[in-house]
Amino acid sequence: MQSGKRMRVNNLRGSSALAYEADTVLLLNNKYDVVARHHLVYNMGNVERFKQYAVLSIEKSRTGDTGIDMEFCKRFDQSRFESEGHIVTEQLVDERVYTE
Repeated sequence: MQSGKRMRVNNLRGSSALAYEADTVLLLNNKYDVVARHHLVYNMGNVERFKQYAVLSIEKSRTGDTGIDMEFCKRFDQSRFESEGHIVTEQLVDERVYTE
């Protein structure tokens, strides 16, 4: 996937089958790639902080809530994520527009 783009169910191969057959679809994205640009521009400290997090999105749940985004801190030096996640409070986007 391209930097600055958010992975969604429709980006996956066989997405129509997933949308119909799967009970739940979970997707992971790098937080830095999917957070709205204004969170980065007006607070440069967020850039490095957001690079340390992944966003777990619940795209589809047959019997539960959908559209839930949680963030988990990456601990890749230990080959894991932190076990406690938090609801994302920042605005997320599907695609970030870059200006030169």
